Amino acid sequence: MNPLPAIKAFIIVLVMGCNTVHSEEQDRSGDMGTEKKKIEIKELKGYFPKNTITFDDNYNFKHLAVTSQEEFDQYFGVSKTMQNKIDKVNFTKNSVIAIMTKPSNISKEIKPVYYEFDSGNLFILYHIREGSVNSYKSTALYLATIPKSVSTITFKSRYNIQIMKVE
Repeated sequence: MNPLPAIKAFIIVLVMGCNTVHSEEQDRSGDMGTEKKKIEIKELKGYFPKNTITFDDNYNFKHLAVTSQEEFDQYFGVSKTMQNKIDKVNFTKNSVIAIMTKPSNISKEIKPVYYEFDSGNLFILYHIREGSVNSYKSTALYLATIPKSVSTITFKSRYNIQIMKVE
């Protein structure tokens, strides 16, 4: 008896089964997109956190929601070089969110992993990656614009969660 037809049949069933699982995954992710309203979060480049920002002694990070140019200027300065372009914020249409770390001699990078918007509530999941030890202290910063329609933000990382009203 030749086992080759049975092996071919098994491979065909296996391939068809994998395709079915893949399409179900696509359908589930598509459903999530239709239930939640899509918004644009645009990362801002060319700014640094001012050294006047205070951090709670119990936390190595800080979250902010900034709604005006005056408030923005209170927390952030322009980091202009010959090569970079400074992103401008239209505060009539947008607010700004900030995630930053306490100054440290360990380099850190803040990366958003996932975000979702539903009924005025924005959920942001982010990760802070630590790098090498430096001879100087620096503050990691993630800045982004969000629409004015956001009324509440939930910031979540591996070790913390904070819910903040946007006012």
